[in-house]
Amino acid sequence: MPLLFLLIILWFSYLLLEAYLNRKYLASFRAVIHVNGIRGKTSTCRAIDAALRTRYRVFTKTTGTDAAVIDVSGIEHPVRRLGPANIHEQLRMIRRAHKEGAEILILECMAVNPVLQKTAQEQIVRGSICVITNVRYDHVFEMGDTKEEIASALSAVIPEHGVLVTADPLGETYFGDACRRKGTELVLCLPDENEAGTAAENELIARAVSRRLGITEEEFLRSRSRVQEDFGVRRIYDVTTSEGIPCRFLNLFSANDPESTHTNLDDALGRMKKLPADSPGEGPAGVPLVFLYNHRADRPDRALLFARHFIPQYLGVPVYLSGEGASLAGRMFRKAGAGDVRVLGKQDVTDLNIPGLLPGTLIAGIGNIKGPAFDLILKLEQTKGNREDE
Repeated sequence: MPLLFLLIILWFSYLLLEAYLNRKYLASFRAVIHVNGIRGKTSTCRAIDAALRTRYRVFTKTTGTDAAVIDVSGIEHPVRRLGPANIHEQLRMIRRAHKEGAEILILECMAVNPVLQKTAQEQIVRGSICVITNVRYDHVFEMGDTKEEIASALSAVIPEHGVLVTADPLGETYFGDACRRKGTELVLCLPDENEAGTAAENELIARAVSRRLGITEEEFLRSRSRVQEDFGVRRIYDVTTSEGIPCRFLNLFSANDPESTHTNLDDALGRMKKLPADSPGEGPAGVPLVFLYNHRADRPDRALLFARHFIPQYLGVPVYLSGEGASLAGRMFRKAGAGDVRVLGKQDVTDLNIPGLLPGTLIAGIGNIKGPAFDLILKLEQTKGNREDE
């Protein structure tokens, strides 16, 4: 019993020391920026990083497709883990940033559960400038089934007497009262009709955050070419299927939620300077369109959301399915009204062995990046074949 008591004392002493050192490290930074939201967190972190790096020593850690660190020298490193991702990892990143002499620390929120989000902000990161990129349908099992519930969950990162920046059009409705209760300034970054799309929202947030830290418009615009994008995000590739059919592939796997996927698809078509066709099953200017939905067995909620909010908008578009447990998504999509749903194997995806495509078909990869979709994008990135960045 005395040994157990001693171990408990040592454990609590360690926790107190860890908390003390963490606050000491945080106090050494000019600003700590905590980025949360449903979509665009990683891209927003990277855009803020590039802008602030024009004037400060910046350390950034993202979760993204693969967790990564951009050190104060601007060099990107993968985050190595011995087990599953855990918010305790942020303590290590804060310590590393302090050791490297960072002036600005940018951390992407790792937590989905509202309690863990609150713990991350109030006990670990303690961001003075926090970002909630947007409120969209995703993580409904953890955050809630309505946007109001999701917004309430995301509100856990609103700082006390700090700044909250958001590009959500209902930002005032979702976060206004909570900000006023906490004495926090709410900054709304609302794109106009010519700036639609998640990318435009991310850029507006990055501009607002960097302006607050003294970055001029000229410096911000200069920084845009130095943004280190996440792996293969929103890129269009010229590809040839295993049947020798020339097509184009649009990577929207990381968009994840139905609203972002729809917005980014429209944005991509606009950037291709083509208009969506009126005929079902056709994409820009009559070009055939198909979807490749990559399923994750541990994310059935995402398939449910696509069945509810995405598939009904494209009932005439063929949907090919990959990933473990893809037949479940197939049943959901058929129930939602999709008429042409086919399940592919992993090898079919990486080799683009998609049967019956017409020349010039636009293949839009949607759903989830993990699994065979990651293998496909990795292969396309490695070949560097006729890649077009959005």
